[in-house]
Amino acid sequence: MATSSNPFIQADGKKPTCMEMLQSILDGEATPEQKVYFKQHMDHCMPCYKEYNVDMTIKELLKAKCCGGNCPEDLISQIKSKIKSSAA
Repeated sequence: MATSSNPFIQADGKKPTCMEMLQSILDGEATPEQKVYFKQHMDHCMPCYKEYNVDMTIKELLKAKCCGGNCPEDLISQIKSKIKSSAA
């Protein structure tokens, strides 16, 4: 995948990390072009694929269990941290 076609690259030329791209997607801040790019990126990056699926599962579970309301960000961070530490 060519760097010049990466729509996540910032105006100063800084190339984002996989996690920065993933956060934009999960937070709903990504443009349609960025979403397409990241989907293609996940086809070749297993860590991004796994992390995306884990994060989406957590997000959907929390949305369902919190009566459809938004879950506090600190709770999401705590859950992700515990999952990562138990997976290590």
